[in-house]
Amino acid sequence: MPGTNRLKEAFKESYNVIGMAGLFALSAALLNPVPLLAGLVAETCYLLFAPDSKWYMDRLSARYDKEVIARREKLKQEVGPTLTPAVLARFARLETMRNQIGSQTFEGKNWFREVLRKLDYLMEKFLLFASKQVQFQTYLRSVMDETDPGTMVVPPPVPSPLRKVVRRTDPNGEVDEDWILATVATIQQRYSDEIDGIDALLKKDENLHNQAVLDKRKEVLLRRRQYVSQIGEILTNLNHQLHLMEDTFGLINDEIRARSPEQVLADIEDVVDQTDNLTETLQEVSPFDQMPVASGAGKLYNVSEH
Repeated sequence: MPGTNRLKEAFKESYNVIGMAGLFALSAALLNPVPLLAGLVAETCYLLFAPDSKWYMDRLSARYDKEVIARREKLKQEVGPTLTPAVLARFARLETMRNQIGSQTFEGKNWFREVLRKLDYLMEKFLLFASKQVQFQTYLRSVMDETDPGTMVVPPPVPSPLRKVVRRTDPNGEVDEDWILATVATIQQRYSDEIDGIDALLKKDENLHNQAVLDKRKEVLLRRRQYVSQIGEILTNLNHQLHLMEDTFGLINDEIRARSPEQVLADIEDVVDQTDNLTETLQEVSPFDQMPVASGAGKLYNVSEH
């Protein structure tokens, strides 16, 4: 298991704990320390050799892989209800390709195990990114409703074509980029209209208290306008990243039979790095409620030393 202290794990194995407890109980029952002393000698030999044996490393690796699958299934159950059927179908295709790749005859090869674990990492991130995509789409729609001209304090100017925003969804189940751009532009324009109205009020109102309140409102609206722009950029990036993950699964499925292990690992590592970068950006804007795997997947999933 990557990043695991094998000596500590070997010591905590149930068969080891039960064995030592049994020998301790036997010594206590017989009032004879010999069984316990013999057990301590055996325990020392076990801890010296077992943690570094191929058998034990394979055991830890198999256990880790089961934990990854269980964690992904739990994540799918948690975020699945928030995703569209089309996005879930896209994820199902990733699972199919992952199984196809995993069925290749490279069992026991460290590089192959590393490829599979990086693919597992990308699958978890696909679910998390898709969940964030839904959250950001919902956020933009809510701000559109909030900044509707009828609710604004300062009436906006004559409506422009940008105000006629239609939500379109492409066949892949995502809101298209035209919708994102138009929605962000409309919201920003509405904020700009209200800021212009505040500037007009500041010129007329000489009351210092009122001016302080208006200045603060202007500051808040400027920050909100900037945040909406940032969310729009990230939402577009999420769309591209999800497609990149899907393309990468297809590429690895193509290459695994014909390209060198180094080339396959290099291709998937590039996508993992991009995924980590986007994760860091998302954490700054809207932290994940849960992070099933840490960033820095290259180190986390490196199995060459295990």
